[in-house]
Amino acid sequence: MRTHQHTNGNKTAIGYVRVSTQEQATDGVSLDAQRDKLRAYCKLHGIKLIDIKADEGYSGSTLNRPGLQAALQLLRRGRADTLLVVKLDRLSRSLRDVCTLVEEMFSDERYHLLSLCGMVNTHTAAGRMLMMNLANFNQFEREMVSERTRDALRHMMTQGVRLGPAPYGYEFSHDVDDKGRRLLVPLPEEQEVLRKIRDLRADGLKLHQIARRLNEAGIPARRGGRWRAQRLSIVLRRQGTEQVRSIRPLGLRIPLRHDPDAATARAKELRAQGLSLNQIGQRLRKERLTPLRGGIWHPAQVAKLLQEATCSDKAAAARRAQALRADGMRLREIGIRLATEGFRPKAGGLWHLAQVRALLVGDESAGVGR
Repeated sequence: MRTHQHTNGNKTAIGYVRVSTQEQATDGVSLDAQRDKLRAYCKLHGIKLIDIKADEGYSGSTLNRPGLQAALQLLRRGRADTLLVVKLDRLSRSLRDVCTLVEEMFSDERYHLLSLCGMVNTHTAAGRMLMMNLANFNQFEREMVSERTRDALRHMMTQGVRLGPAPYGYEFSHDVDDKGRRLLVPLPEEQEVLRKIRDLRADGLKLHQIARRLNEAGIPARRGGRWRAQRLSIVLRRQGTEQVRSIRPLGLRIPLRHDPDAATARAKELRAQGLSLNQIGQRLRKERLTPLRGGIWHPAQVAKLLQEATCSDKAAAARRAQALRADGMRLREIGIRLATEGFRPKAGGLWHLAQVRALLVGDESAGVGR
């Protein structure tokens, strides 16, 4: 008793209590019970208790709790020098969070942390060590509970037990099957909505169009929400009227590649089919061909690709010149027409009469620019 009086004398404390939603109805851990224990402890050991902050329905796995933050703020303002809890797990069940609190608040003599169980006392190095051990055990216990919960849910799923709320159009009845699973009962109002959705889908409407019609008609989704395309897709899949899109496994996807020769050849083929520059760019991307720096093909890039392909085709320029000559065009007219159609001399610029003449007779010195 004397040890407690020496340690706790003339201290001013702020109390903190917490219950999670699962513990609110459990005997011995209610907020009122914790408050009574804190008041009795302070009265017995001569500690001035200025206030008790509470968090009701908050998990101990995070420090983002209004009551706890208010208690810590009172410590920082100098209103109190000690934070008092019934047990360490009321403060936190996370080892990381406890270490954070000790580092920021309780690593020196300004503030102290005490628990009623007597196993947490940051006045001494031994007390801080014991607190860390307790925090480690609390986190282990929380993780074990999570593992057991996951295992139980996985077992229930393998047994065909439906988890979560009933699907749209149904509700759970109080009757069960031979395995103890609750049976689904159709809801007439929602079944009528499902029929309307199926009819609209059969008429060829898209999901976002159906959602807009339902919202405009004032037909709410579950819990008064608005209809969206994604929600409609889930409802129709559960009804068996909508197929799940198959996604190609990542390992089977053809990788993107930069292949100028292949892109040029493919662009020329698509241009000959009458596709626009934008359409050619989309087809090249769809066929996994990309520009130099990746990304999508812009029309200007496709135009440059076609221009360079045309300019580099000397035989095509010669054939075009001969065809124009056969139509009775003069050399100057042929040069202008070649430049207009994207053919360029090797040195660039416009076609001179001598270059057009050499092109017609097949002189390689006339060459077409690359």
